[in-house]
Parts: sequence; structure tokens; C-alpha cells
Amino acid sequence: MRRIAMGLVILGVTASIAHAQPAPTATLAVVEKKPAENALYAELGGNGAWYSINYERFIRPDAAVRAGLMYMSISVSAGSGQNSASSSGTWMTIPLMFEYLGVHAGPHALELGAGVSMMYFSGNASTFDATAMSSGVVPVGTATIGYRYSNPSGGFIFKAGYTPLIFVTTEQKDIFHWGGMSFGYRF
Repeated sequence: MRRIAMGLVILGVTASIAHAQPAPTATLAVVEKKPAENALYAELGGNGAWYSINYERFIRPDAAVRAGLMYMSISVSAGSGQNSASSSGTWMTIPLMFEYLGVHAGPHALELGAGVSMMYFSGNASTFDATAMSSGVVPVGTATIGYRYSNPSGGFIFKAGYTPLIFVTTEQKDIFHWGGMSFGYRF
């Protein structure tokens, strides 16, 4: 009986000591928010010429690729008695860009980009006795040097910069000095 009593005392002391020990503290893991990888924005001027609607995908936290679309169409007609004339023209631009944002401080960054704007032109004209049509695609080199405000975790985007359009054809080699600004959302 003495052994049973001694065993119960030892068990009780051990249990009370184990209960009095503080539980091991759980280490708090710092959860880093994953950077927002997508963006949608409208650009006035810029690499799409007059305007463009753009989708951007971040392939790294400091590098992105984007594609945009600009479309413009116009038509006119005139007539006098039995004579009439009409014409129409279409201009579509698809800017394809690579952008680097490695020089930054928080949401403020120097944006450097390079790419090509694929420009499609078509037009037709007709009069009472003649009709003419033409269309074609012109690849136009383009670049970006500018400022970008974009929080890496998402939210409002603002961009402004110099966006030259570089025309190189068999007859023409010109740089059209241009600029643009963008407003959008990163998610």
C-alpha cells in the first residue's frame, strides 16, 4: 500500500509540474502578401498612339509584359445631284511591350519599356465611276521612359512618360516624339 501511495504522490507531483510549465510558444509566421500580378488601364497617347486599353501581366515583381488595343474609324460622304463620293478609313494599333520597374521606392518607380506597336490601316474611296481600296500593317518600334505609381500589392495605377514611336520603312526613318499617361487598377 505504501508503494501505491508513493506512486500516486509522484504521479501527482509530476502532473502538477507539467501543468505549471508554460506551453511552448508558437512562432508567429510573417505572411507576406503576394504581389498583384495583373493590371488593366487606359492610356491616353502613349505607345498605342491616340489611346489604348491595356492588359498587363507581371512575370516578376519588377518586370511585366502588356498588350493593348486602339481602334479608330472615320467615314465621309458628299453628293451633288446624281454624283456622289464617299470614303472611309480604319486605324487599329496593338502595342506589345516589355516593361522594367527595377528602380523603385515603394509604389513609385522609374518605368523603362520597349516593344512594338502593330498598326493596321485600311481605307477605301468611291465615286460615281471609280472605287479604290488599300490596307496594310506597319510594325512601329516604341519605348517608354517615365514615372509609375503602382502599389505592388494592388490598387490604383498612374503612369506618365515619354513614349516615342519609331517608324522605319524603306522610304522613311523617323522618330515621332510622343508621350502618354495612364490610369487603371492592379489586381
